[in-house]
Amino acid sequence: MNKSPEEYFTEQNFSAQKAGGGSFSPAERAFMDKYLGMGEGEFLHKLGIDVASPPEAAQDLHQEMAGEQPLEDLLRNAEELQMVGFFLGNQEFTIPTVAVQEVIRTMPVSKLPTAPRMVAGVINLRGKVTPLVHLRDLLAVGSPRLGEDKFIIVCRRQGLQLGMIIERVHTMYRVRQSDIDWGIEAHLGINVDFVAGLLKLREQLVGIVSVDRIIASILK
Repeated sequence: MNKSPEEYFTEQNFSAQKAGGGSFSPAERAFMDKYLGMGEGEFLHKLGIDVASPPEAAQDLHQEMAGEQPLEDLLRNAEELQMVGFFLGNQEFTIPTVAVQEVIRTMPVSKLPTAPRMVAGVINLRGKVTPLVHLRDLLAVGSPRLGEDKFIIVCRRQGLQLGMIIERVHTMYRVRQSDIDWGIEAHLGINVDFVAGLLKLREQLVGIVSVDRIIASILK
C-alpha cells in the first residue's frame, strides 16, 4: 500500500536525526550576519534560540558548501529517485526526498525588515534558525488566496535548515532516471533559475525544485 507523504516522513524520523543545538554552522552564521545584523542577539532571544554557544570556527561557508556533494550531481547519478509532489495553485512541483527533512503546517513567522520579498521570515524549529521562503515568489506562481498556503517543506542542505512555504502536499513519486530531463527549457512558464530539471509525469512536465540554488540565492 502506498504511504502518504505525512506517513513517510513520520516513519523516517528525520527531525530526530537533524535536530540539535550547539554552535551555529557557517551557513547559519552567514544568514544571520546578512539579515539580522547588530540586532542578532535580541532577535534570537525572542525566537528562543540559545546565543551562548560560541560561533563555529575552522570552517567557512565556502568550505562547508564545497564539502557537500551538489544535490543535482547526486540526483543525476542515481538510477531511481523518490520525489515529494506538491502544489502551488494549479501547478505541481517536486522536491527530491533526499533533501527533505519533514513536512509541517505553517506557523507564525518572525519577519526580517531587511529581507527580500521571497524570504517570509524566520522560525525556531527545534533550536535551529530556520528561514522560510515563499516558493510562489521564487517560481513566479500567482499569489494565493488568504490562507491558501498551509504547509512548509523543511529541507537541510549546506548547513542551513530551510522551510519552503507551499499550498499542499500531493503525493510521493518513485521515478527512473529516464523519466527526468535535466536540460531546462523556458517553456514551463516559470522562473527556471530555481528549477533543476523536469519530471516527465503522465502527459505533463513537472519542475524539480533546486534546494541548493535557493540556499545560494538567499546567502549571496
